[in-house]
Amino acid sequence: MKIMFICTGNICRSAMAEAIMKNKLVGTDLESKFDVYSAGTYAETGAHSTYEAIEAMDEMRY
Repeated sequence: MKIMFICTGNICRSAMAEAIMKNKLVGTDLESKFDVYSAGTYAETGAHSTYEAIEAMDEMRY
């Protein structure tokens, strides 16, 4: 099954949702059953996540 998170730029919300979902699946029997992606409706090719999104994700790691 494929799961795609979509927002406007794919540099914050959808990218973060993709990372969180992938992290939640690691080590479970569902990990191999899902392909998780993110996309943006107005995304620029090669654009990177915002500094704030990266910082927020770093703070969530435990």
